[in-house]
Amino acid sequence: MHGLKLGIPITFGYIPMGIGYAALAIKAGLSPFETVSMSVLIYAGAGQIMIATMLAQGATLFNIVLTSFVLNFRYFVMNTCIYNKVDDASLAVRIPSSHLAVDEAFAMFMLMEESSIWTYIGLAGIAWMSWIFGAIIGVIVLNVLPIIVANSFNISLYALFVALLVPAVKESKELAILVVITAILNVVLQFFIGNWSLIIAILLGALIGMYIVDDDTVLGDEYNAADETCSNKEVQQ
Repeated sequence: MHGLKLGIPITFGYIPMGIGYAALAIKAGLSPFETVSMSVLIYAGAGQIMIATMLAQGATLFNIVLTSFVLNFRYFVMNTCIYNKVDDASLAVRIPSSHLAVDEAFAMFMLMEESSIWTYIGLAGIAWMSWIFGAIIGVIVLNVLPIIVANSFNISLYALFVALLVPAVKESKELAILVVITAILNVVLQFFIGNWSLIIAILLGALIGMYIVDDDTVLGDEYNAADETCSNKEVQQ
């Protein structure tokens, strides 16, 4: 119950995002069942939005899987840090709970003094349920609302990404340059390699970012503190 209470603030952001994701998925041709099932079984947030976008563009299954792997690789690192921190937890608990890893729950849990696996499961679990709930609301509402109103939910996701990106870009000239470079790479490469452009642009952008953007700029204070907690725990062990 303690973890569930701690995760309530996350739900206020995840439900609207889940609705926006559903709008993109339905527009890409997924059925309501497929749309909600993706939130239950894949649960990748931005990764799901990317999948829906690539489906709408006619990308191949291989391209979608490979791009998702690159985009979601960070979850391997998050789970490693989480399970280094938690008290004794059996493999039977760790395997299913690894599915719940998400950026916000990771940052919150790693900054806590508490190290109970059940607190983490409550915190991450309510985030997962709110994302699913948002998708369910989305597929129901989008079937009732007029087309012009339903399509407006697509714009809300782009507005959200802009709202997340602009503050970071304003504080870092290097990050702004990296965003522009990556966007240009994606557009240019589309003329040569089609749907592979997103994968290559992500990889090239990450490579360039290693040299021109500081870790503090990208991760922020919360993630740096979480990373330090993870590192200290590994040293202690």
